[in-house]
Amino acid sequence: MPTQTSAPATAQAPAPVAATILAAGLGRRLGGRPKAALQIGGRSLLERLVDALRAAGIEPIRIVLGPYTETLLPLAQRCGLQVLAHDRPETGLIDSQRLAIEAHLAPGQAQGRGQSPAPAQAQAQAQAQAPDLLLVLADLPWLQADHVRALLEHWQRRAAGIEAQMPLVAGVRGHPVLLSWQAVGQINALAQDAGIRDWLKDHPGLIGPFISQQRAYITDLDTPADLAALEQAVWPEPVRWPAPWDQP
Repeated sequence: MPTQTSAPATAQAPAPVAATILAAGLGRRLGGRPKAALQIGGRSLLERLVDALRAAGIEPIRIVLGPYTETLLPLAQRCGLQVLAHDRPETGLIDSQRLAIEAHLAPGQAQGRGQSPAPAQAQAQAQAQAPDLLLVLADLPWLQADHVRALLEHWQRRAAGIEAQMPLVAGVRGHPVLLSWQAVGQINALAQDAGIRDWLKDHPGLIGPFISQQRAYITDLDTPADLAALEQAVWPEPVRWPAPWDQP
């Protein structure tokens, strides 16, 4: 279990949390494959991640897709996810973040860009009901429900004024990232070429790190060496790409 620092309790009621999985990467260093579709013991990384999020009580869950929709779209639908699809073949991380943020703000529309301000009472009520946002990469093979619960518990006990949280393991920032509704609105108001990293850089005082020794938060799947380490760790369970990605 993660080791975590204590944080002052807040008087406010815990805000609900929705999640968006970022799965629009090209997987170039793994030969151009959809990493979320990689199977461990017959279950994809995406299915394992969705199970962990739901077991931790998170709903709704969206997913951002880019390329590889022929593989990932049926998988996302089978998992019951709300799909956010890019309309171009190649996208960057900022593009995916912006799509996730715009979709997250759309239902409440309390802080959407270019919208007329609501009356103060109605706006306050909308924000009180609005969920915070958990953004998670799709290629975290070791992330489990207990890891997500630990993040959420720390987030709900955060000090007043903290609007963002991420795991910090041995000095390395990890995932998932948690953003308050207010932070999501501020990021949405940035220039289109700016992302979450830019907002975090400009607001260091609003970040509350979740100190942990749990390497699941920083162990992703980017390179052949990462894949080999995963295969060794889960052996004798098979690690396989689904067709047609199983061909060299």
